[in-house]
Amino acid sequence: MSEPTVVARDALAGTRVGFSVSESADLGRLGLTELHCQLVVAEVTRAVLLAGGTVVYGGRLKPEGYTQIMLEEAQRFQDGTASIEIVLAETEFQKLTVDELDAAQQRLGRLGRIRYILAEGREVPLSALPTTPRTVSPIDALTAMRRIVTQSTDARVLVGGKLRGYAGREPGLIEEARLSIEHGAVLYAVAGFGGAAAAVSLARASSRPAWMPSLFPDAADTEPVQNAMASLHASARAPKSAWDGLDDADRELLERTHRPADIATLVVRGLANVGRRRA
Repeated sequence: MSEPTVVARDALAGTRVGFSVSESADLGRLGLTELHCQLVVAEVTRAVLLAGGTVVYGGRLKPEGYTQIMLEEAQRFQDGTASIEIVLAETEFQKLTVDELDAAQQRLGRLGRIRYILAEGREVPLSALPTTPRTVSPIDALTAMRRIVTQSTDARVLVGGKLRGYAGREPGLIEEARLSIEHGAVLYAVAGFGGAAAAVSLARASSRPAWMPSLFPDAADTEPVQNAMASLHASARAPKSAWDGLDDADRELLERTHRPADIATLVVRGLANVGRRRA
């Protein structure tokens, strides 16, 4: 893939971008696979890093999946500055020993850092992790991690996301979108891969886009998802977050495109425009 040089290298200096991504049940009907989501992750991560921004991802270390893709991009393009943050919920870091967590941080080196969030919502260093695994609620642990990520980022990118079989009190990407809206962060919902990101995009639209197939995204009409969407609408600034730096044509393209380069270009261009306005 070509390098997405879309703005000046320092255009996103000081900008912290949260990434929310997982496979969606709609990929098959759209003629896509999880590989297409992975390509988006690589392209957007690369573009943000090249523009001087920081990527923040609430994920996991094993299996690495999207985490590894982000780290590979950091290793290819960064000059040793901290640019990737992996934020672990307590239910995730409990799966590894302290030695394994320390080794993971050593592999990161100056490229980034790993952050540890206790289920009660407090961030602690590796040296202060509980010496024995605690019994914690996975729902509380995930929500605590998502709140910390939101509070420490300026923007969030949503791609895919489960609407069935998710871990947490509601679909993770919908919860993250709601938290971002309440925080006043810039929100980019990439609807072209379906899933929770498409549900968020549809909730924020004035009308249903012509390109969306019927009964899309899958499971959007189920009671748990409808309840989650009601919470999204009831949030302080719903259904719109901060200005995204895009015009209507760009926003429509971001909503429907499957092309990783288009998505990366639009996200970084929008954030650069937001930064210029704030300056």
